Amino acid sequence: MPGIGANLEAVQNRIQQACDHRPGITLISVSKTKPIQDLMEAYQAGVRIFGENRVQEARDKRPQLPDDAEIHLIGPLQKNKAKYCPGLFTWIHSIHRLDVALELEKRCAQKGSQIQILIQMNLSGEESKSGLTGQAELQELSDQLIELPHLKLRGLMTMGDPNLSPEENRPLFRGLKELLLQEQARLMDDDFDQLSMGMSGDFEAALKEGATMIRVGSAIFGRRS
Repeated sequence: MPGIGANLEAVQNRIQQACDHRPGITLISVSKTKPIQDLMEAYQAGVRIFGENRVQEARDKRPQLPDDAEIHLIGPLQKNKAKYCPGLFTWIHSIHRLDVALELEKRCAQKGSQIQILIQMNLSGEESKSGLTGQAELQELSDQLIELPHLKLRGLMTMGDPNLSPEENRPLFRGLKELLLQEQARLMDDDFDQLSMGMSGDFEAALKEGATMIRVGSAIFGRRS
């Protein structure tokens, strides 16, 4: 079986083909549940950005990673875990509640640090997923978040519907891009420009619809047991 380095190279080639060599694509190597040995193998192959779902797992791995490696929180953030985030995560992709954001702001202020954040949208309407479902909710939360100096609002995140094919998910990804552009214009903020969408099974479809960040795990590390 191909190793992590070969898998990474294959994914990078697929990225370039799917986005027609568009610059500014961030590959987040989703390392949740994977041992630190796998992360270091990926690091040696060139990975510098890892994605973790759980705060505690990221806390366990961070001391074992080189200083120039970043960890993005791509899973849900519980309010009582916000105190661990400053200095641990450079980006949090899953903000959708003001109370969590306010706690995170307080903790970042105490540490004198800033975290880049994305608002999570649930455009597939699945009850098992977190996230905002409409434009009115998005505008209300955006207006509140931009007032928090230690959180830098950078864009939106979503997940495709696992019951649909990548091609069938393209309208969902396209809808997130439209929301991003509308909100960017309303906020008059050119830094509100990041779209985190697309995973191992559908990242090419997401890239074709404007994704700037993709979260790829099994295609790099292999399937989780």
